[in-house]
Amino acid sequence: MLLSDIYSAAAALISEQPDGADNADLRERAVYLLYQTVSELTPLDRAATGEDKEYPSAFSGLDEEFPLCDGLAHVCAYKLAYLLAADENTALYQVLRAEYENAKRTFISSLPGVVSGTVQKYR
Repeated sequence: MLLSDIYSAAAALISEQPDGADNADLRERAVYLLYQTVSELTPLDRAATGEDKEYPSAFSGLDEEFPLCDGLAHVCAYKLAYLLAADENTALYQVLRAEYENAKRTFISSLPGVVSGTVQKYR
């Protein structure tokens, strides 16, 4: 999956591509916002995959591979959509942010639990 796939989903959520038209301003902002979003969701990727892999230090464009697990793609799309809508449409921003929080909670609840011993914190 490419970052452009995440961008396309986010653009559809904010109805910026109803007829397939492209928005250069959104595409440019999306690269940086996607990096912010991926950085924030990296701990969830580690929890889901159990891998401690190397993540990119920046994105140069939307043609790069989405570095997180596929289960986080829709979560990332919601976050990107609400960040792109933040300055333009406050009502849409609030709706998309709530959807992002719900998608993130759902993803977290799907992670397997780990049984471990009690850790002695206080002595």
